[in-house]
Amino acid sequence: MSKDGHSVKIKNPVDFLVNAGKGVFMGVADVVPGVSGGTIALVMGIYDQLITTITRFDARLLNTIRRGQFTQAGRHINLDFLLSLIPGILAGILCMSALASTLLDAPVSRQFTFAAFFGMIAISAYLVIETIKTNSSAAKLQVAVFIVIGFVTALLLNQLQDPNGTPTDFEPDKLYLFICASIAICAMILPGISGSMILMLLGVYDHVVRLPKAIFNEQTQTEAILRLAIFAFGAGIGLILFSRVLKWFLTHFRNPLLALLTGVMIGALPVLTDQAFSLKPLNETSNTTTVALIGTALVAALAMFFFTRQAAALTNKKK
Repeated sequence: MSKDGHSVKIKNPVDFLVNAGKGVFMGVADVVPGVSGGTIALVMGIYDQLITTITRFDARLLNTIRRGQFTQAGRHINLDFLLSLIPGILAGILCMSALASTLLDAPVSRQFTFAAFFGMIAISAYLVIETIKTNSSAAKLQVAVFIVIGFVTALLLNQLQDPNGTPTDFEPDKLYLFICASIAICAMILPGISGSMILMLLGVYDHVVRLPKAIFNEQTQTEAILRLAIFAFGAGIGLILFSRVLKWFLTHFRNPLLALLTGVMIGALPVLTDQAFSLKPLNETSNTTTVALIGTALVAALAMFFFTRQAAALTNKKK
């Protein structure tokens, strides 16, 4: 790490393109429930720099800008890093959102997509539990209690959603969309925790992934751009305000926080079960379809498991 505290330096066009490529992978991961953009950043060696940059949107930055010292302000936050990473993240999000939106449009592909999401989130909960280290019975009890709290919280959030509506036709008001973005972005920067899973739990995942595609429709273009701007603003505010809080909790209360988030993941599974296994056209199809859906969930879970294992091995090898 250099004297200015930055671990990633963009020195030439190749560095710029490589970092943008890492951003693309992060963006793709952020759209898939069960996959964490934070994990991708960790594996690719830019997580520490990402957190450092986020936490440097502070009073010192404002004072530097106020004095007209823009070069120093850019160095303070490692602006070159951001200018290469952010376009990559946006490109990944746009491409993956278009694919997810297409898959969620048709009833059959929708069920198989949610079956894959079910598998990835289920195995993600297991993988996060694995990272929780406890040395005493009291610590294990504490973890169990927070898992239950997270699980109950997720179930209560599920109950708040309109039972007569569907995720496809649900259009959240703009304030709720802003709040959801502020909450989900915090999960997106935590390794192992999926921000998209939080959006799904809050009932806005379908709506959000359709917004990029809606930009290209003349009838919905203006509203889609407005809602994307609100979502982006909420995410930005969430990052700046809550990143320090999250960092503090991870430092001082790591196990309870991870246990709480694990419980939330487990609590999201009933929603995915309904979407993947309980809706039509599954009820009107053969047992072969049931087996295929279960197989899809298992394959997605195994793929997520082996990817995470390989990622962890690669990260440990770099140390």
